[in-house]
Amino acid sequence: MKRRVLLLVAVWLGLTGCRRASPPAPPDPLGDVFRKQAQEEGLSRTATEGKRLFAHYCATCHGERGQGDGQNAYNLDPKPPDFQQSLRSHAPSYWRRIIEGGSAAVSRSPLCPPWGRALSKREIDTLVAYLEALGRAGSPPPSVGQAAAGPGSP
Repeated sequence: MKRRVLLLVAVWLGLTGCRRASPPAPPDPLGDVFRKQAQEEGLSRTATEGKRLFAHYCATCHGERGQGDGQNAYNLDPKPPDFQQSLRSHAPSYWRRIIEGGSAAVSRSPLCPPWGRALSKREIDTLVAYLEALGRAGSPPPSVGQAAAGPGSP
């Protein structure tokens, strides 16, 4: 009897006491910046992720605030649109079609590439959520890394 109890205790300790604690998540300083700004701007978690993706995939041409003034915009003809003027005039399904199929999918310039194969459905959902937040705000929230050079610089 004593032996069984000792064996059960040993098995129980082996199963519960020897578990490793999961390693801590690696630091994510850029994610921390986005989370802080999202909190200040009142963005949802989904829109915050979309803002991060927008900065990575879209801001080069569309600018950090979606004003069509990204560092590559001067190379493009036609220039990228200013989202402040167009976000509220189209439904989210329109923006989704552009993200998935490029601007040619809505009979516009073929310069905006299709991201439908590079981004998951969830990532596209987050981008659409961010664009909706920009449209609701009336003007885009502050950018992640506002350029020290100021507006008009490439």
